[in-house]
This record gives sequence, C-alpha cells and structure tokens, in this order.
Amino acid sequence: MITKTFFLIALIQFFFVNCYANTNNSDYLIKINDKKITKDEFIRVYEKNNIDVQTGQKSVEDYMELYINFKLKVVEALNLGLDTTVAFKQELEKYRQQLAEPYLNDKKVTEKLIKEAYERMKYELRASHILIQVPEYALPEDTLKAFNKIKKIREKAIAGEPFEDLAVQYSDDPSAKGTPASPGNKGDVRYFSAFNMAYPFETMAYNTPVGEISDIVRTSFGYHIIKVVDRIPAMGQINAAHIMIASTQNDDENEAKNAELKINEIHQKLIEGEDFSKLAEQFSDDKGSAARGGSIPPFTANRMIPEIVKELANLDESGQFTKPIKTNFGWHIFKLHDKSGIREFEDMYPEIKARVARDIRSQIGQGVVIERLKDEYDFKQYSENLKPFYEVVDESIFQANWDIKNAEELDKVLFSFAGNDYTQKNFAEYLYNNQVARNPESIHAFIKGRYTAFVNKSIIDYENSVLKEKYPEFKHIYNEYHDGILLFEITDKKVWSKAMNDTTGLEKFYNNNIENYKWDNRINAVIFQFNDEDISSSLRRDIRRAARRGGDYDAILEKYNAKSLLNITASKALYEKHDHPVLKEIEWEEGVSPVIEFDGSYFIINIIEVLEPEYKRLEQIRGLVIADYQSYLEKVWVEYLKDKYNVVINDKALVEVLERYK
Repeated sequence: MITKTFFLIALIQFFFVNCYANTNNSDYLIKINDKKITKDEFIRVYEKNNIDVQTGQKSVEDYMELYINFKLKVVEALNLGLDTTVAFKQELEKYRQQLAEPYLNDKKVTEKLIKEAYERMKYELRASHILIQVPEYALPEDTLKAFNKIKKIREKAIAGEPFEDLAVQYSDDPSAKGTPASPGNKGDVRYFSAFNMAYPFETMAYNTPVGEISDIVRTSFGYHIIKVVDRIPAMGQINAAHIMIASTQNDDENEAKNAELKINEIHQKLIEGEDFSKLAEQFSDDKGSAARGGSIPPFTANRMIPEIVKELANLDESGQFTKPIKTNFGWHIFKLHDKSGIREFEDMYPEIKARVARDIRSQIGQGVVIERLKDEYDFKQYSENLKPFYEVVDESIFQANWDIKNAEELDKVLFSFAGNDYTQKNFAEYLYNNQVARNPESIHAFIKGRYTAFVNKSIIDYENSVLKEKYPEFKHIYNEYHDGILLFEITDKKVWSKAMNDTTGLEKFYNNNIENYKWDNRINAVIFQFNDEDISSSLRRDIRRAARRGGDYDAILEKYNAKSLLNITASKALYEKHDHPVLKEIEWEEGVSPVIEFDGSYFIINIIEVLEPEYKRLEQIRGLVIADYQSYLEKVWVEYLKDKYNVVINDKALVEVLERYK
C-alpha cells in the first residue's frame, strides 16, 4: 500500500523541480499546451537527480520521457480541478507549514537548543523553589517591588535560614504552604529534567551546583530562587515492583512502630534470599500490585516520590532491591526490573527537535529571526499610539466579551515595516479576535504583552507570505509538494485504486493476458534436509516406508530429532524448479530420490506427483495481476494524455542540452 507521505518523499528525492518559475522565458525546452519548461529548469532537475549515475545523451532522453509523462499528469490534474478541493488545500498547507519552519527560526539557535536539551536530559535534578508572582508585562513599579522582595528572601537563604521555612513563609506558590487536608511541599518540585519546567527555570536550575541557591530568575509566573538538592543520571522509564506496609501520620505510636518492624522483617527475608514476588503477595498492603508480585506500571522520575527515586538511582542491576523507605503513605521496599536510560543523540534527535518546536524555547530561535527582520525591513514603532488602549480596554476582555466598538475611533499607525503600516485598528481587531476567558491582570501589563505578540506575529506572518519570492529553493520545494500531491491523487484515481476496485476490468485483463500467468512443470513433493551423513540410509528407508503408508512424516522427524541435534526438516509444497536449487539436481520422477549432497547439507526428496503446466488461477495471483493491470492502465493513460495535450520540444534547446552531456 503506497502512502501519500512515502510517495511525496520518494518523488521529491527522485524527480522534478518547479515548472512554474520563469515561464515567460522564451528559451523553453518543453511546452505542454501553454505550460513552458525552460532548458535551465530541466538541466537543474536532471543534474539534481543524476549525481551518482553516468550521464549521457541516452540518459537525458530517457529522463526527458519520464519528465514529460509526469508533467502531463500534473496538467491533467489541474484541468480536472483537483487543486481546488478542500482536502488538497489542507494537505498542501500542512506541508507548507513544515517547509516554512526552518526559514522562520534561526537554524543555529535551534540546533544549539536541541543539543542543550539532550545534554540536560542525561541528568535529573531535584530542586526546591520560592516564587514571588508578578505578571509577565507588569508595570515597572510592580516589577521592581517583586524583584526587591525576592532579593531579600534570597539574602536570608544565603545567610543560612532554612530554605524550606522561607518557602512556607514567603512563596506565592500555594503548594508550598499546603492545606490542613494536604501538607505543603515546602517548595519541593521533586525530580525533573528538560521540558518538565519553564525553560528559564530549567536553565537556572541546570546551571546551579547541588546544594547552592540560584540567582534570581524570571518566568511568566514571576521571580524565583531555586535550591538544587540533588543531581542523578537519567533513569528514563523505570520498571519496578514494590512491597508497601501502610503507615500514615494519623497512626498512633504502636501502629507506627509495628509498621516499621514489619518492613524491616520483610527486608531481612529478602536479604536471606526469599522471593520478592511471594513476599509482596503475602504482606504488601498495596493489594492491586500485590496480586502481580508487587509489579507496578512503568514510571519516570518526575512521577514518583523523590525519596524513592533517590534509592532507585542507587540500583544498577535487575533484581536489586532498596532498603526500607519511609513516605507519607507508609514504608516501601522497591525491586528494580530495569531502567530505559537515555538513547543516543541521533536516535532522539527527531523527538527532541519536535519538543523544542512545541516548547517556549522555540521562541528564542524565532526571536533571533524577528530581530534580524526588524533591521532588514526597517521596523519603526510609535509607542505613544499604544497608550489609548490602556483606556479603551477594560476587564471585560478577561471574560472574552470586550466590545471592539470601544476602539472604533482609533486608527493611527502603531508600527511599520517593509512599506506596510499596522494601525490601532489592526491591533484592536487582533485583541477582539483572540480574546479568551482568563485570570484578570493589570490592563497595562496585558496590553503590553498582547502588543508584543501582535508585532511578532505580524513580522512572522509577513515573512511567511514572501518566502516564495525571497527564497527560490523554498519556491521550488513548495511547488514540488504541490505537484506531488496532485500526482498522487490523480494516479490513485486513474491507476492504483482503479486497478484495486475494477473487478470486471481486472478479470478481463487477466483473461486477455492469461499466457503470462502459467505454471511451469511442478512437483508435489516433500524435501527433507539434514546434516549427518551417517543416518542417510536409515532415514531414506524410513521415508520410503512412510510414503507407501500415506506419508506420516511427523513421526520420522520425532524419531530422529529426539536422538540428537540432527535438525532434520521436512517441507511439503508444490515446487517449480526455481523454487529450490536442489530440485535441479534430480530427475523429476515420482518416488523417493537418492541422498543428495548439496551446499553443505544432505537432501532426500519424495516426489508425490509430477504436474503438467497449467494456468494460474486469478485468486492465487491476484496481487501480481493487479500490479500488471496497474502498469497497463498507466501505459494506456499516458498515451491518452499525449493525444489530448500538445507536447512541443524545442529542437534547438534540446541540441544544446544534449551537447552539454556528450
């Protein structure tokens, strides 16, 4: 089954470039009705796809034939309107977005981010943090107030005040304090790796030594300071089992002590060699996993209690188990099955690249492009004209019901680049069309953030719109996808699906070409193969006896293979001579052949019946006939297109091309 993606990739690697560029060039090589392909275009595509093959005039002529056939199919698809369907447009736009991505992100920055992420993924950090909230685009005085507050807290931490106590007292992260029903985490964010946290937070954490307090770092949530508690090699996906003895903070002293004694007794049994699975089934209070010998679903470090992660990090081999570990749920002993670890960079590259593209860090590469484009397109902005929005936008925008009529009097220019003006009206429309229900914040901060996003989007959208004019290679590849999708759709319609679904046509084709589907002479036979010459006489005698009794060959195999590693095999089928090389070494007569030594093995062949040539039934070879029918339909279709369209080859241009490859 040919998939569209596979077809397009193969087609682009093998074949064709843009047939629409330079169509006004009178020096055409090929003309199909009014569509012109220039000499330079053909040379480019020919040399692109013939780097590793010997070129010559015959090669050029053969390639030109393929190229003309391809162009005829594309022209037919265009005339049938296949490029106007919704499905086609959506498919082409998907490929265009993928193609545009490298042009809208700085490649060097992106590659650096991918390598950086991989290096970080080799380790998992455990950290605690303190957060002082401030909106991303807050007023300067609010930003300064938040910064000064986190600065003072950091000074206390550096001076030696317990970080956990400072987190409970000052952090705006509600999980630090907790609730009466749920104890706070005191700022502990557990173990994490690349892509688990906001990128600035992640970067600061990975650049802070274990045991130290980080510098102040800002994310979209506000200002943070981070204490890195631990750094361990990445374990990847962990498969493990556990035994749990339940014990909570509500237990009385005797209950707590008994739970500890019980887990220690179980641990001693494990040390003495008792089976972990049986102990889990017998003693574990986690009844779900106990029934499976303690096995739990696979997990990663950031999904497990840190105390357990730390102990598992110390285990290197399957079957090792931890010492008893105390958590809020009770006591645990974990047994390691395996850790996936981290794969090689080359294997992970596509996955990491995709994650970078989805992550906020992708804005770094795009930001580099935006700043470059601002210089290239002479970007100018008029900040005074943004101020009216602080008055006309109110908190209704946070409920997604702001009325754009509030800004109907605004129409001054906010910024300009590449000869285009972007006005207050444009920004008002952007605000109106993109409003969603969200938590309220400072209107000033909100407008600043939305304005920055609008500027960036406007620059990227403009650059995206001119990629075809600005970068010839983009235009070529885009048109390759355009034509490739059309070629797939029309070939599927005219050839592939038609051959699969046209039962009547397939049967007619089969009957008209039945001489091509004929068996050669065949035998119904059993081929015995073995390695020990010493058993050949007795084995042949037993085969002859079995043949006279109707062919119970399983008993023969059991008899001989049970004695030693003789590895006798028997294969019964209908064979043509080319199906097995040993068949050319014997006379095709009914009966048991002599022992044949061939290619390092011994063979005995029992020919049950010799069959005369006969026609293959359609149901036996449907796949082969469909493939042949597709080739036939393709040939007939191309001939039809050659009759339908006027194909002209410019003899003068052709001579010049052929001279190039003498």
